[in-house]
Amino acid sequence: MRLQNDADLREIYKFGRKLGQGSFGVVYEATHIETQTKWAIKEVCRPVAGSSKVKMLGHEINILKQVNHAHIIHLHEVYETAKMIYLVTELCVGGELKQLLQQKKFFTEDETRHIIYSLADAVVYLHKRDIVHRDLKLENILLKNSLEEDDNGRINIKVTDFGLSVQTGGVGIENIMTEACGTLTYMAPEMMSGRGYSQWCDVWSIGVVMYMLLCGEPPFEKLFIDTNKLTDWLESVSTAKILLTCLLKVDPAYRMSANQLLENPWIKGDNTVSVPSNVLEMMHNHHEQEERTKTLEDVSLTSSDDTLDPLLVPGAASTETDSNCRIHAKLSHERDSSFCPPATSTKRVLYVWFTTALQQADLTVFVLCLYMAPK
Repeated sequence: MRLQNDADLREIYKFGRKLGQGSFGVVYEATHIETQTKWAIKEVCRPVAGSSKVKMLGHEINILKQVNHAHIIHLHEVYETAKMIYLVTELCVGGELKQLLQQKKFFTEDETRHIIYSLADAVVYLHKRDIVHRDLKLENILLKNSLEEDDNGRINIKVTDFGLSVQTGGVGIENIMTEACGTLTYMAPEMMSGRGYSQWCDVWSIGVVMYMLLCGEPPFEKLFIDTNKLTDWLESVSTAKILLTCLLKVDPAYRMSANQLLENPWIKGDNTVSVPSNVLEMMHNHHEQEERTKTLEDVSLTSSDDTLDPLLVPGAASTETDSNCRIHAKLSHERDSSFCPPATSTKRVLYVWFTTALQQADLTVFVLCLYMAPK
């Protein structure tokens, strides 16, 4: 909405205390005079035309106008004058997640699980709309309320600061990003490689956030993984350790997706189950199973005709394969989840790969599945 001058805005909102200040501007608590509802107003000096700040501010406004999610900051209104731009957003009185971490030193596993689930849910929502945040970090995660105000003690987070975000045209090679941006501690390795990256960079950032919540410090020294620190701290937390290694895979092809994170046993509170992190690992496991099956079949040829096929004996087939079928049927809930082919058929395995590839938008796996499909 265009205003004549700054005084016009103060006839609509009563400005209160300053909530924060950054390189882009100042954030104030404000009350809508007519409705008495409280909001946060981000006051930004209008950037010079053609500058990078104009582009970043435009990205933030355009993306926030498109999204509507419980864990993404809500943009209520945008006001413009000749010199200033005002973004009116929902008020988050709890401050930044980083500030709370500094107070608490670290979060419990249950607290971390709840925060990471909310964060992953927001990222899945963004990725389905081809939006990549590219700067997920503790400072860009706000708390809706202070812990004292939450009746159940749950931390309600809001992802904010979409200045570096971008909306791609999909998952094709032509939409690969190459611009190195973000905050070094949270940046995925491929963002600094110069070879291009995709939405999987956000998953790496989630892994860094999860690690910092659990142990209170970053998982890296300079640009190298401090494996001793990771191993020592997670020695007794096996399922959390497995999940972190899936999120912090240096090669994004082996990194789990945000959607898979939501289906992970640890995120659901199950500390006993371990599953493959992605399609490539599933394919590797299936290849090993086929090799074992081939060996068993060769042995069975030398035995009597009455010998049972090991694959038909209960428990002889890999239980991992069956669990994958159940897991990826859940992942494909928008399709016919009742369809789950027999555990020993090639078609069933290809079905699992197909459904997972759809979740990961993995064109390589699509091609491989088509090549291996029974004629």
